[in-house]
Amino acid sequence: MDRLNRQITILSVALLAIVGFLVLDWDRAEKSASVDEEAPPSRLLFDFKPEAITRVTITGPDGKLQFDAAEGAWQMVSPVSTLAQTSSITAILDRFEDLRIGETALRGSPADYGLGEDQRLELRLEELDGTAFTVYVGQDTPVGYKTYAQVPGDSAVYTLSSQVHELLGKKADEFRGRELIAAQPGTAERVRIVQGDKEVVYRHDETGWWVGDTGPRANEKEIADYLGIISEMKVESFLDGKTPGELGLDNPAATVSVKDASGTHTLRIGARDAGGANAAVGDIAVRVNADDLTVLLPPETWTSTLLAEAKSWKVDAVTVELGGKKLALTRKAGSWKDAEGKDAEAGSAVMDALLALEVDRSGTPVMAGDAGRVVIGLGENRITVKIGDPDKSGARVARDEAGGPAFLIPSASLATLEDALAGRIVPAEKPAGGLGGGGGEMPDGLEEMLRGMGAQDPH
Repeated sequence: MDRLNRQITILSVALLAIVGFLVLDWDRAEKSASVDEEAPPSRLLFDFKPEAITRVTITGPDGKLQFDAAEGAWQMVSPVSTLAQTSSITAILDRFEDLRIGETALRGSPADYGLGEDQRLELRLEELDGTAFTVYVGQDTPVGYKTYAQVPGDSAVYTLSSQVHELLGKKADEFRGRELIAAQPGTAERVRIVQGDKEVVYRHDETGWWVGDTGPRANEKEIADYLGIISEMKVESFLDGKTPGELGLDNPAATVSVKDASGTHTLRIGARDAGGANAAVGDIAVRVNADDLTVLLPPETWTSTLLAEAKSWKVDAVTVELGGKKLALTRKAGSWKDAEGKDAEAGSAVMDALLALEVDRSGTPVMAGDAGRVVIGLGENRITVKIGDPDKSGARVARDEAGGPAFLIPSASLATLEDALAGRIVPAEKPAGGLGGGGGEMPDGLEEMLRGMGAQDPH
């Protein structure tokens, strides 16, 4: 079995190396294709960073579309005040960030290229300080995947290095977004849910999720599920012509806010009615249906009942100290080793037992004494739980070194720690077959490689 695992590891690493080479080679090919040494000279059209742009305006024969950045997302402010499809605006900014314009003028009238004043599209990008970038966009070229364009102050026609007319030429309704909360679950770092006089905050740091700024660890699965679901929620309908103030949403009955890498996304919710509730995404009035309201406003607080909240594939070390005994295991290249560097077949079983260890966070015990600790290694980070004196029931008071109030490790969980120290936790028997020889586990080495690449949970 060990030989089979080694063979699968070698094949997995080789496969990843081949894929990496092909991706790199493809990237190089694309870059080579985009920089044709025989092509006419060109220059970068604009010099800006997408994150610095706060307004995008597209003016064409059908009128003006204007989009403003607001609360980590984009809103359409003309011709109607509504939500914008953030991905569409992001696609424009990403495309124009690296777009080049030729330095060789074309013959003929601008109208021949769709650049007459009654034909062209005008794109204007603005930064917060007023710095603006403007280009006139005409037809796409019939061949060569380019677009005819002009720059203000120059009547000559040039070509852009990529086709962009279709990107800009959509109707207003095609730019309309429907996300209630345009947050990315993978980069979320703070969630705030307010219902009347009840407020719950969840915050994320390098060791996981917490309830509030001083509260206990939070149930990470509940939060992950919540973020995943609400990020997919859509507006039931738009209340065009209505303002949040007119609907009483300046003093909402409830609020849901999610802060992620792009900013803070806030949904203000009014009083419930039979079909749901009026709500506001920024300054846009919308309707939220009753089913979504039930999910958006959970009745309970998601406090963790586990000693440590962590993905097993991220754990690379475990340490247990209690009653003068110590167990220290480390995982490298998918294999667990003890303190002496010998193979520790029970390493995965011990890790699983520690990650499933239940605790009681319902009370407010006082931490005293220093009887031991449990350490869960997560690469550069670690979760360290100090174990103190027992209480009257025999449970031990404990506290997470990273913060939060003290809690209790009940006797059943203490027995698991004692079993780990005594070597009574044994590896589960792996069924034959499957990836890496059984149990759905990843081949040795592949899991380590994914962890080093910062990949998401592979299980």
